[in-house]
Amino acid sequence: MPVNYDKLNMNMTTSEGVAPLMQAVLNRHLIETTKPVLVHTQFGQKVGIPKGKTKTITWDKMSPLPKATKPLEEGITPKGSAVHITRITGEPKQYGNYITYTDQLDFFAHDPSPKILNYNELLGDNAAETLESLAADVLSASTNVQYAGEGITSRAALTDNLTVEDVRKAVRTLKGNKAKKINGDYICIIHTDIAHDLMSDPDWKQPHTYSDTKELYAGEIGKLYGVRFVESPDAKVFYGTKLGGEEKGYDELSVVKVDTDGKKVYVAEEITSDMTSSISDVLINGIKFTAKATAGVNGKAYLTLTGDGVETLNVDMKVYPGDGAASGKPVYSTLVLGANAYGTTGLKETLENISKPLGSAGTADPLNQRGTMAWKAYHLTKVLVPEFMVRIESVSSRYTGTE
Repeated sequence: MPVNYDKLNMNMTTSEGVAPLMQAVLNRHLIETTKPVLVHTQFGQKVGIPKGKTKTITWDKMSPLPKATKPLEEGITPKGSAVHITRITGEPKQYGNYITYTDQLDFFAHDPSPKILNYNELLGDNAAETLESLAADVLSASTNVQYAGEGITSRAALTDNLTVEDVRKAVRTLKGNKAKKINGDYICIIHTDIAHDLMSDPDWKQPHTYSDTKELYAGEIGKLYGVRFVESPDAKVFYGTKLGGEEKGYDELSVVKVDTDGKKVYVAEEITSDMTSSISDVLINGIKFTAKATAGVNGKAYLTLTGDGVETLNVDMKVYPGDGAASGKPVYSTLVLGANAYGTTGLKETLENISKPLGSAGTADPLNQRGTMAWKAYHLTKVLVPEFMVRIESVSSRYTGTE
């Protein structure tokens, strides 16, 4: 009789996954999986987290010296200048996630060994997306903001897409603030939804036209007017009111099942009964729906959708707030950076793969039925010099009907 894998709880791997050699392989694999996704952290001042010492991380920022405009007098030594240091501190927080598998899947799965790396890659993707979003949130809260278009002074009043002129204005600001370049260029971190709004410019340079002289960054897509652009789908987007309420709600929900007949999408996150009334308009795959939420946990919570387009949805999609931050539209954060604008903790020193084999829980798992694989990491991102970073806020052609 064939094995009904739908009835097997959780996921997959083997008990050998915790052998010392395999553990080292999995940890290297986890780090290599996360690197291509970590766009935001690659341009910050890196600082390590010393084990066994203080939890406080520090960056020391030195203020510029005053201009020495007074001529020197022969034989007389001037007073010189004092160095003024501003110490910026922060405490890294710990983040992590895990997946559980059972003894039955371990027993019945044909040749489960290759699945271990797939399992670990899934965890690596989750770690990278988590750390990338954490960094993006911090950087997009910096105070040096510019709004797309002319005469716009608030996020709610935005109506314009990002243009080359907006980027040039940001560069002008960085130059005026004496922000140094990073390897000879300023850097722009841009969301995938709005990158194409700039790539039609006739002066846009594709990476292959200059990659022989410069090593490409993770996510790099091109260069324009002395600015190198890197894109990330996790760049900050201000969608509107959190799903489930501002205090305990979510910026996004993960679709795990779509019922096209019932116009329902099931989500991975827990939705409690007191959160349901705070979920109404949602945005999925660029389509707005009116939603009625039903509480649940572990993939049992779902949204019943009103509107056309449910048949286009799938389990790889996210649910976002649909009220928008500007006239019902999402607002995108585009970051134009100079050197030393922010600091961040390193990845290699803290990202860890943790494997617990079947039976490792002792008396808590008396029948050796459950095992887990997990990732854990410390993370901290801090803005060091707000003047060396400009956040441009704009809407996107994806939501204005001009694609």
